[in-house]
Amino acid sequence: MIHYGELYYDHYSTYLREPSNREVFTSSNDLPSIQVLMYENVFEECRVFNSLGFSKVEDIVGMNAEVSMVVDGAFDLTGYLLASALFVCIHNKIQMGRGIAIKGLEKLDQAFVQTYNKSAIYFTDPYAFPDEYRHVRTPTGEREGRVLLAFFITESECEYFTRYGADAFEDLLEEKDVDPFQVNRESVI
Repeated sequence: MIHYGELYYDHYSTYLREPSNREVFTSSNDLPSIQVLMYENVFEECRVFNSLGFSKVEDIVGMNAEVSMVVDGAFDLTGYLLASALFVCIHNKIQMGRGIAIKGLEKLDQAFVQTYNKSAIYFTDPYAFPDEYRHVRTPTGEREGRVLLAFFITESECEYFTRYGADAFEDLLEEKDVDPFQVNRESVI
């Protein structure tokens, strides 16, 4: 039996060292809990929040994956918002992968949305990490898990993504030289 929790934890430890904090979130009795591990000193002035336990719902979301979110602020809320977005994906049976956005952060924390003007979380392939970071292989190499990157986006950015798609949205972010790790950044739209 493959223990994906151990595989992902070891994977994180290889690239990020040991976590400095851990929170556990639950949604309902019939779903597994999701842990969010926090890592410091990976990127300057940022913290990395990584899910652990989302890979248990591969049959629901169509992908064996965990998620990394890098932020330079809102440290006290990021784990909660990330876990909540992942539970939305599970409850709505959203097929995970690059180019997914979860709206409605104002329902979870109105003050966060007012402070940072970010009302959605966008999922994509990781960048700023080594290329190998995105793949987690079993010891035999026959199965693979994925690490996705999530970051906060504004309502207008979410609308742009919905209208034009992931490629156009990510091209726009790159063209405007956006650092999505900056929680307080201005919208590109």
